[in-house]
Amino acid sequence: MEYNAILTVAPGGASPVNDDDAIDTIMDGLTDFHPSVSPASGAPGAWAATITLDAADLGQAITIARALAAPLGALEAIEVVPTEVFDRRAGIDAVDSLDAVGVTEAADALGITGQAVRDRIAAGTLPARKIGRNWAIPTAALHHTKEVA
Repeated sequence: MEYNAILTVAPGGASPVNDDDAIDTIMDGLTDFHPSVSPASGAPGAWAATITLDAADLGQAITIARALAAPLGALEAIEVVPTEVFDRRAGIDAVDSLDAVGVTEAADALGITGQAVRDRIAAGTLPARKIGRNWAIPTAALHHTKEVA
């Protein structure tokens, strides 16, 4: 079964870590799980990494997520939910590939960069569904985002 985990990690070590190094460390450590990294709300100096992973059950998903977070720094919070629940919270129903676009197309439609699209996905302000290694963003969400902006 597929799960999504949000790992809130504070980079460790005796010396201060700059933001770019912290992001690189987290992205490199979680690269096989297609991470999305953003500053953690409510946890100054910490980073929230959202990943997708496969596990037999919730207990195994939590164990895997904790093991993945361990080398990245101090784990301040963890949330692990089935991807179906994660998507429902984000307002995503089953995504019809005809009604969805990728990050590049979404960026073009919104007039922003691909990284800005990924940042919005990570922050939960732009709904999307992970399909393999790519994000599928409902076209309806793009129209709504344009109207709000």
